[in-house]
Amino acid sequence: MLKITRTVLSRNELTLQLDGRVTGRWVDLLRESAHSALEEEGVRLNVDLKNVYFIDCEGIALLKSLINRGVQLVNAPLFVVEQIKKCQEV
Repeated sequence: MLKITRTVLSRNELTLQLDGRVTGRWVDLLRESAHSALEEEGVRLNVDLKNVYFIDCEGIALLKSLINRGVQLVNAPLFVVEQIKKCQEV
């Protein structure tokens, strides 16, 4: 299960706080939430990973694509950083 909390930090910045697992159908939920936020013109998006306790390679691939779109990942636990390294071929 994945809970996504949208927090508006300012007129130009918002954060998606993730709680739980980024796997399977939850990856699609995160994709939809992030793309919806990115459609807002002039808004910078952060994804807070502090409360993520598992992420699969599909989730890592999504995070990488979001990074390429200018999304900032914050509070990534060490195991998430390691998983990003392991899933580099994805």
